Amino acid sequence: MGICASCGTGFAPLPSRARYCSNACRQRAYRQRSAGTSTVVAELPRYDDAFVGRESELAELLSLLRKHRMLTLVGPAGAGKTRLAAELAGRARRTEVRTVELGRLSRPEQVVQAVAEAVGVYQHAGVALRTTLLQELTNRRILLLVDNCEHLVEECCAVVDALLSRCPNVQILATSREALRSIGEVVYPLHGMESDAAKLFAERAGTSGDEAAIAAICARLDGLPLAVELAAKLSRSVPLSELADRLDHRLDLLSDAGEQARHQSLRAAIAWSHDLLTTPEKELFRRLALLPGGFGLEIAQVVHGGAVIGLLTALQAKSLVARENDGRFRMLESVRLYAQERLEEHGEREVTAERIIAWLCEKGEPAVSSSILTPEQVKAQHQEYDNVTYAFAHLVASRDDRRLMLATMLLRVCFDRGYFAEAGAVLMQVLDRSPADARYRILALEYASLLAGHEQRHDEAVKYAIEAVETAEAGGQDLIMCRLFRTLASAYDGMGDVVNTAWALRQSIQHGVRNGNDVSVAVSSQNLGWRLLVQGDVDAAAVLIEGALPVLRLHARQDVVAVAVHTSGCIALERGDLAAAGARFAESARMTATTPRAVLESVEGRGLVAMLSGRHELGVRLLAACQQMRAAWVVPSETWWRRKMGAALDLARESLSPAAFQRALGAGRAMDVRHALETALDKEIVQDPVLSDRQRMVVELVARGLTNAQVAAKLGISHRTVESHVHNVKTVLNLSSRAQLSAWAQSR
Repeated sequence: MGICASCGTGFAPLPSRARYCSNACRQRAYRQRSAGTSTVVAELPRYDDAFVGRESELAELLSLLRKHRMLTLVGPAGAGKTRLAAELAGRARRTEVRTVELGRLSRPEQVVQAVAEAVGVYQHAGVALRTTLLQELTNRRILLLVDNCEHLVEECCAVVDALLSRCPNVQILATSREALRSIGEVVYPLHGMESDAAKLFAERAGTSGDEAAIAAICARLDGLPLAVELAAKLSRSVPLSELADRLDHRLDLLSDAGEQARHQSLRAAIAWSHDLLTTPEKELFRRLALLPGGFGLEIAQVVHGGAVIGLLTALQAKSLVARENDGRFRMLESVRLYAQERLEEHGEREVTAERIIAWLCEKGEPAVSSSILTPEQVKAQHQEYDNVTYAFAHLVASRDDRRLMLATMLLRVCFDRGYFAEAGAVLMQVLDRSPADARYRILALEYASLLAGHEQRHDEAVKYAIEAVETAEAGGQDLIMCRLFRTLASAYDGMGDVVNTAWALRQSIQHGVRNGNDVSVAVSSQNLGWRLLVQGDVDAAAVLIEGALPVLRLHARQDVVAVAVHTSGCIALERGDLAAAGARFAESARMTATTPRAVLESVEGRGLVAMLSGRHELGVRLLAACQQMRAAWVVPSETWWRRKMGAALDLARESLSPAAFQRALGAGRAMDVRHALETALDKEIVQDPVLSDRQRMVVELVARGLTNAQVAAKLGISHRTVESHVHNVKTVLNLSSRAQLSAWAQSR
């Protein structure tokens, strides 16, 4: 006996009308479907727990579902595709929704059977089931949720294309670990949850617990809902701190016997995807396991030992690797750990590790043989930082000299990022244990000197730099002498040894010129130009900077160019050319806008220009903001520059009322770096010079022939303040002598 789908009467079904007891019921059902009044809704997958998060994704998907007939949610194992699709289908307000579960199927011909079963279509004698299915669905308004398509992609695509072309009221919502490539398919990539992952963890664990610990666990799990849910259940019996410590073994840890087979464990979920790969795809997949920092095509080809573009594209299509915005690829950490298990299983770990170490050292090799790194070489070291960290900790042997190279690469990147204490300690430990003839010892000595200088151990900085220079000279490594002497100059400069600093920089320039190291020569010329400027030789400094800047603009990194542009601004400032100084400081600020510590001097330069243009309150705000940030970030300024700032603040204190000065100080100290930068780039900073009342009084007395001491006594201010006023007024007015200042005052 069967039950009529229209009236509910029991009947003996005939092949021609398996769902209805009579033609009348069949026609009634047809009219209801055609009129859009059917209330048939297939049972979506049922869940005993609440749906958490993904509200922004749901909003986007509902909009897509209203516009397109074919929508596929694509994502890696455990991303929550099925749960999200079920929630979406439940909110779609379609009159009829049917779920087609393909996860348990193993043969392509079963796809049509599964769809037919889900929508209640039965095969007629002598007629192909697909034909009957298409006929039955021609006029039905229905949403099909086709779940877990990845292992039967080709057949799913064929069935979906047929349904969409022949059945105008059928809509498909599919989930898969790779796109079906169906006609008109809209693919929606699904990734791990972000902030919602912690909410999911708390809901499944039944408690909010330590929010910081939960957030850290979710981040380690890449926000994958399956992994987060399994971890949350485990947290009921394992403390959060212990759970976090054991996440490196998550594939053994995260399992749940109560779940269906594919989702009993994180390992099983990933294994399902892995088992669908071809043999070459599996080989590449496991060999990428030792690159936790992501990878580009070059290193992927190195670890695989052959062409990878097609294989990598296939892994990406199957959600086992993801492509980042910068074009690099990455494995989710859980997927990478599974790949690592397969690598160990096939006995390929050692050969893969050796390929990676050799390639990473090759990326650091230019520092051994050339006088300066190109922007591209520096970028490569930044990109591979996480891989170098992993290789140093897990791949390279403890007695391998290449540890020196890897440790140096880590410190080089850390210098740029502003945190170097830990990396520096690692380098020093490796350097102390390395033999005197180690291939990368000179490079390590150079960075040991730079580290000592950063940490104010200036005697040690000089010692390491001299050893690096002497070792290179003994080995005939002349190509890097330009750079090594520049490092030695930096060490001498830290000690305040002006004579030896200039000597070392001139040695650097001589070696660079002899070897054709134009860019390195330009960098050393900029450094020497700065030293000459600080010593008061503005013209000699200008010659060096004007020669260096064009070369640096063409070939150097933005941060290096920004330093030279800032020096050029200081030279213009000393010459009284406020317009040029303001333009240079603004240019330098824009170049370093994304590096808060590096942008401070340029913002200060704009503050100086503002003050000398008569905008004292604005200048105070900018200098106070930078002063506050320097203190917070422990970024000291050079003595000469610091005196400039102090003199400018003294001038403003004299020029402004106490209330106005304090108000400007408070406003500046409340600024963050973004606000300070935006304020500094105000186009109105550079205006026609405006003298304050106090400055005008000083100029008037100077014009009468009074000395600085007499002016100070008459106005009741310090002798130093009068000197600052006179100097700043001459700078503003581009005058070089007191006689010219007197003439200017008399002309007014």
